[in-house]
Amino acid sequence: MGDEPGREGNRLYSGRGKTSQRFACVCSCLLMAYLDPQTVRFWFPEPGSRARCEIAGDRCLLEVRVHRCFPFSLPTRYVSVQDASSNEAGILADLDDLDPASRGVVESELDRRYFTPIIGRIVTLRQEASMWWWSVETQRGPASFYIRGVRDSIHEVAPRRWQILSMDGQRYEISDIALLDSRSQALFEGLF
Repeated sequence: MGDEPGREGNRLYSGRGKTSQRFACVCSCLLMAYLDPQTVRFWFPEPGSRARCEIAGDRCLLEVRVHRCFPFSLPTRYVSVQDASSNEAGILADLDDLDPASRGVVESELDRRYFTPIIGRIVTLRQEASMWWWSVETQRGPASFYIRGVRDSIHEVAPRRWQILSMDGQRYEISDIALLDSRSQALFEGLF
């Protein structure tokens, strides 16, 4: 064996010295654990409380946090499950594989974390000095906000899907520009 690269004991690389030990430590921290959706259950112990998660045969997270690994391109896939201290318990590959009650809890927690109003109609869009004022209708009702610069505040995150960042840090989304009415599309396209 000697100096051959490979796995020896707990070391991932058979090199000598502190560098190879640090490399092994870093690599072991980067390993991902996928959770079996058949052994995971999410629930709210009482209305208005934080969600809990039980991983059968492993542990119970009394205050679970969920984060999307790819929030824009894969919103229901690769969801990180963490405890209150942000220690990852594992990753759910696809929310569709969870039982319906657990999926509802996870979606509720994700909605709370990633709340993004979806713009269904642009009512008014006008430039005021170096800013743009937007008046829109969203799935939660009317909203108005300012953006500073078009190039810095509006991004196409997927084909026909746009994200708008207001001056106060709120994200808005146009899920499909083609689904907006023709007036809203014309106002939006006039920005570019």
